[in-house]
Amino acid sequence: MKNTVLLAVFAFFFTKIITAQHCSEPTIPNTTAYAKLQDGMGFIGSYALPCIAQGTYTEVQTPLKNFHFIKHLNGDDTVYAMRIESISNLPDGMCWVTNKSDNTFAAGEGGSLIVRGTTNDNVGQYNLKIIVSFDIDGSGNFGRANENYNKVSKSGRMILRVNALGTACPGIQYSLPGNVSGSETSIITDK
Repeated sequence: MKNTVLLAVFAFFFTKIITAQHCSEPTIPNTTAYAKLQDGMGFIGSYALPCIAQGTYTEVQTPLKNFHFIKHLNGDDTVYAMRIESISNLPDGMCWVTNKSDNTFAAGEGGSLIVRGTTNDNVGQYNLKIIVSFDIDGSGNFGRANENYNKVSKSGRMILRVNALGTACPGIQYSLPGNVSGSETSIITDK
């Protein structure tokens, strides 16, 4: 009986993580807002994104512009393409999709990431966990994966904010750890 209960709990959490994040539609319109980003900027800064109001369908479009080079300890790697593999810790009820059906962007190419849905998750900020991989030799192999790659935004991370319907969108506090998607309590405290 104990093993059955543990398996059921594991299956619930595994299903929640897998099914709740990526939207089913393969493409979205591209507003070309990425043209405002300098080459190699990654995603637009979190501070420029509107809040997601609790209980209301919301779409947050995030312009991006792919890198030409990525830095590491041994120098720079040329980027032929970048693929967004996964994005997690979105507020419950929200999903993500890009304007490219395979979520792959050539070096210097602009595009859009959109987060949409309706959430009743906790008010606060959500630090997204973004996994990207790079083709660094032009072979079409995406072998170099990076979790929360440090050039995704100026702060090194993307943050979404959830506010209560009818309240002002709070500023981002980069020093706070953020909420955990779907948690009963917020880990952000306003002191």
